Amino acid sequence: MLRVVGSLGALLLGMSVMLLGNGLFGTLTALRMTIENFSPATIGVVVACHSIGFAAACLTCGRVIRRVGHIRVFAAFAATLAFCCLCFPAAVDPAAWIPLRLVFGYAGASCFMVGESWLAGAAPRDMKGKVFAVYMVINKASFGIGQLFLILGDPAGDRLFMLAAALYALCLVPIALTRAKGPDALGHERLSFAALYRLSPVGVAGAITAGFTNASLVGLGPVFATNQGLNVAQVSLFMVAFLAGNLVLQVPIGRTSDRFDRRTVLFVVAVLTAGSCIAMAMAPSPGFGGLLALSALVGGFSAVVYPIAMTHATDLSRPQQTVSLHAGMLLAFSMGASTGPILASLAMQWMGGGGLFAFAAVINVLLAIFILYRKFQRASAPDEQQTDFIAMPQTTQTTQAMAGLDPRADGEKGAGAAS
Repeated sequence: MLRVVGSLGALLLGMSVMLLGNGLFGTLTALRMTIENFSPATIGVVVACHSIGFAAACLTCGRVIRRVGHIRVFAAFAATLAFCCLCFPAAVDPAAWIPLRLVFGYAGASCFMVGESWLAGAAPRDMKGKVFAVYMVINKASFGIGQLFLILGDPAGDRLFMLAAALYALCLVPIALTRAKGPDALGHERLSFAALYRLSPVGVAGAITAGFTNASLVGLGPVFATNQGLNVAQVSLFMVAFLAGNLVLQVPIGRTSDRFDRRTVLFVVAVLTAGSCIAMAMAPSPGFGGLLALSALVGGFSAVVYPIAMTHATDLSRPQQTVSLHAGMLLAFSMGASTGPILASLAMQWMGGGGLFAFAAVINVLLAIFILYRKFQRASAPDEQQTDFIAMPQTTQTTQAMAGLDPRADGEKGAGAAS
């Protein structure tokens, strides 16, 4: 195991440094827009543009990687990320930030595509699960630690943007200097989005809901926290609590879904997500400690929706469809992530900061209702057809290239009735 991870050390180091930049930059831009008095609707559009660019890269960047290779693509788009970071404070205006966020989302997803497809191709078949776990820990830990870098400067100034740019520039150094070659492209069986929905309506609905919820909460959570009167250090801790809740709750809830009907567990998670969001929206004066606890609950429950939905869809598919399945589910997630922040920002404009969590609660209630409807329409997948739950990174920090690291792709289960 150590030998395999060591051989991928340069790649993992580069990805870790990039994720530090992501953790810092995402919250920083949300705080800066609040400081600059961008309207909630404008903030929502800027946040949504990142998801649009991210989705576009997932659909098109594979061809670029096949044409020029992994290392060149990573170097080019890491440099693009650094360039964008320097442009944001130079032109603090929605007219500039909207296209910059689109480019930033595309470049970020392209770097993820390189790193994750490289890991998937380089990891031996019998070690993919372990490599997947190591990458998940690096992904979550680096993204969370990046939030704490906010205390190193003033969001109203340029220093933190320069720090983020430096991290993006630094992340390409170990990858550019590695002697390893990028892997060959992975083969897979095509699965159209319509076929994916026919295969697993609940899985697709869960992915769309997760996009609506997660993109809105991660993108606009710092705005909510600022409106609650938290300072920069407290905002960073508020977001770290959100991510820590995901890290703590994802595995136990996922393991529970292995023992019971997957749709029932997803229904309960959707209800718990809605309940914790309602508590956050309606809590009169929870104090800083109360906000951290509620943030951890919301983050823990909401971030589990996508992995369970993905695992449920995997239960019903064939191993050869894993890559296309990941791509289709990511597209479903992106559909929600591209519109969720805009709708959530309108809710905040109408209801105040609590509108963010009221919006997330309504979306998850709708998912719970849809799951109940589907349970009356189709029987659940038989126990022997259920695959094992695999914990996943934050969805906005991964691409469909992760399918190659999913050990379920080498299994023999799947092809069941739609549910």
